[in-house]
Amino acid sequence: MGRSIRLTCNDCKQSYDLKIGQSRSDNKLDRVLGYFDGQTADLIQEKLSLLGEDAYWNYRSMIGYCKACGSYSSIPTLTIKDNGKDYVTAGKCSCGDTCELIEDNDQTRMNDIRCPKCQGKMTVEITGNWD
Repeated sequence: MGRSIRLTCNDCKQSYDLKIGQSRSDNKLDRVLGYFDGQTADLIQEKLSLLGEDAYWNYRSMIGYCKACGSYSSIPTLTIKDNGKDYVTAGKCSCGDTCELIEDNDQTRMNDIRCPKCQGKMTVEITGNWD
């Protein structure tokens, strides 16, 4: 299940509405690959084909902060497990750059999200659930 969240700056009131988590249909690889650009999707398919049909993978959308454009967004991520190691592949920001991923279960980090505009503290509010 996924959550809709809103990040709002306590000072300048800049806000971002994001969706994080996964839906029920995000267990289909063809659907999930569509969330990534072509090159990233090809790399994911290549890694999975090397591991065979029984390869374990998990998709979810995470909070991403892009230093290049100074924006928060929902970033697709796919984790592939191989011999006890996790390989995380993340999508890119809409500006084309990579993002710093923020774990929504990391309360310390979630409580310290700063506004890219004024550096004020941002409040994280769960605005709904989706599936």
